[in-house]
This record gives sequence, C-alpha cells and structure tokens, in this order.
Amino acid sequence: MTLTYDSVIKKALDKRNLTIMTIALSVLVLASTIIFGYQVLVVAAVSLVTALLVELMFSIGRKIEFDGAWMIYPLLLTLLIPSTLELRHVWMVAVGSAFGTFFGKGIFGGSGKYVFNPALVGLLFITISFPQYFPTMLVRANQVGTDYTLMQMLLGDTPGALGETFRLGIIIVGLVLIVLKVVDWKIPLAILLSVFVFTQVGVWFGIDGFPNNAFNSLFVGNLVLVSFFVATDETTAPLFPWGRVIFGVGIAFLTVLIRYLATFPEGTMFAIILMSAIAPLIDSMFFARVEKKEGAADESKS
Repeated sequence: MTLTYDSVIKKALDKRNLTIMTIALSVLVLASTIIFGYQVLVVAAVSLVTALLVELMFSIGRKIEFDGAWMIYPLLLTLLIPSTLELRHVWMVAVGSAFGTFFGKGIFGGSGKYVFNPALVGLLFITISFPQYFPTMLVRANQVGTDYTLMQMLLGDTPGALGETFRLGIIIVGLVLIVLKVVDWKIPLAILLSVFVFTQVGVWFGIDGFPNNAFNSLFVGNLVLVSFFVATDETTAPLFPWGRVIFGVGIAFLTVLIRYLATFPEGTMFAIILMSAIAPLIDSMFFARVEKKEGAADESKS
C-alpha cells in the first residue's frame, strides 16, 4: 500500500495517553491552586463545565460518540489564563472555553481532526477581544528576565498565567510524559534549544529589545508550558521526526521574533498557530520523499 498524505488521518490520544495527560494537567492545576488560591479551581470549573456543554451539544446534535478527550483543552486553557484575572470577569473564561471548543475543535469534527489547538484558539480570542483584562500578558519577556532570579522563575515567584509560573513543576511533569511516551521529546527540545540559540544571537549582535541573559529567557512567559503541553499536540504537529524538529525550530524563531521585535510581548500563541497552519506543508515534503523511495523500490523490483 502506497503511503500518501491524503490517506493519513492524525490520531487523537489513545485511552492510556489521554488518562495520563488529563492527570498531568490536573496536577498542574492543583499546583497552581496552592500558589494562587481557590480562584484557580473556580476558573477550572467554569472552563470545564462550558466545554462539557459544548461537547454534549455536538455529540447530541451529530449523534456521535461523546469525545473522551473533552477535559484536556479546558484544563489547558485554565493554565493559560492570567493570574490577575478577577473572579467577576470569570465569564471570559467561559467565552474562551466555548469559542475554543466550538470553533477550534467541534466544527472540524472533534479530536484528531482540528487544525489548531482548541485551548490556544480560545485564549487567542479572549486575549485579542478583551486585552484590558490581561495585564500580565503585556509584561515583556526581557523585563521579567532581568527583574527576577532564575530560582524565582522556576518556583513560581513571578507574574504570569495560572499554570506557567511554577516552571520547575512543569518541567518535571513534562519529562514524566516524555518517559511515558505520551509526548514526543523532539518538539520541546527543538523549541527550547532554538529559543536559546536565536536569543543568544540577538544578544551577540546587540539588537535592541533582547535580554542580557539568553538562558533565563527560557523561563519567562508560557514558553515552558506550551513547549511540553501545547506544541506537542499530536493532531497539530507534523508526523515525521525531522518534520517535528522543523516545527519546533519554526515556533522558536517566531516566538523570539514576536517577543523582542514586535509590539505583542509574548509570541508563543501566534508562533504555534502559524506553524500549525503549515504543518501539513512540512508533512507533505516528507511524504514526497517517502513516495519517491517507494517508487524507486518498485522499479528495482520490476
């Protein structure tokens, strides 16, 4: 059977990996609750209930099996919500969860079929629509990188989203997911290593806006969180190993470009959205190579 790009449908997480990922995200939500208080649980509850209602609507309306992966994206959205969001504005979490689940996932057919990570779709929508309520997302990476020590950035003593500040915990949980083969190590490694390299190049050339310490810039914003939990989404990432490396390098380049040279201070959201859009193009290049090798093998046999 000849392998072609059109013949491949990317798979959602299987039951084992789905359970492990849900537990991992729940652990990070609980860690965030310890750091920021009970409001984290309120945000999580609103996000989960809203996503559940939208998922039920699609399941009943289309008469299809209920999506077992429904908890992943509202939990992830919870972790990406700024810690300064007041509870009286928690309705925005419902808007983001509903928008991401409906437009980012449901209309494409559910898990394994969407183009962009639903949590990012929801976050991007409310961030652009209600920027006045997201002040911590307007803190520049180079500013945080100079105002806080590495230990503070690892242990959560910095401003940021609910689930992004306890970076040491994120790294530990992320490494567990890699060991259990729930996520592919190539993508987070490619992102983090490339961000360091691109930032260091900017430092060497003395480009305005770049931080003094390229290593510390890895622990600013939601870079660590999205590297392990968003960019590794099997549905939006390329299929082939080298394609995933290219995907990670592309995310890193766009992140650094937007972080330090554009008006928006954190570039990970836009970087992953843009690279997810061209992931099929990356895959098609490797599919073409596979087809060429298969054609040569068939000719040699004949």
